[in-house]
Amino acid sequence: MRGVLFLLNALILLESTKGTTYDDLDFHARNIVDKAIEKANRDHGKGKHLDFHIIANRNDNMVNVILRPTSCDKKTPSVHRKKCTLQNIAPQVSCIDCKGTMERCLLLRNTDEIQKRMKKCPPGVIHLTGSADSHF
Repeated sequence: MRGVLFLLNALILLESTKGTTYDDLDFHARNIVDKAIEKANRDHGKGKHLDFHIIANRNDNMVNVILRPTSCDKKTPSVHRKKCTLQNIAPQVSCIDCKGTMERCLLLRNTDEIQKRMKKCPPGVIHLTGSADSHF
């Protein structure tokens, strides 16, 4: 039994690392990231272009996109720019899409407010593997 649980955990970990670059994202996630890039650059871009770093959390109703400044100067329109390299400097930004609606992006240092927004957006239907199904 432990072997099966270990294998299941390893598969979940591998699945969670998918889509770690912009080009690896599925169509739906890419649309959300594009919206986050546009909104974050409008609200927080201070001279440097903010671009996709990771999707920190994701469920059926919520996607939390983390953006970082890049080596490129800010310009409009704000879209993903492959030639820009990410930098680990401020401002790092969290943009939360809840059921297709994205409020103003928050600086990562506002962890309490980020957690509140994620809790306000309830997860979709959760199905536990191996649990009873009414069809059977």
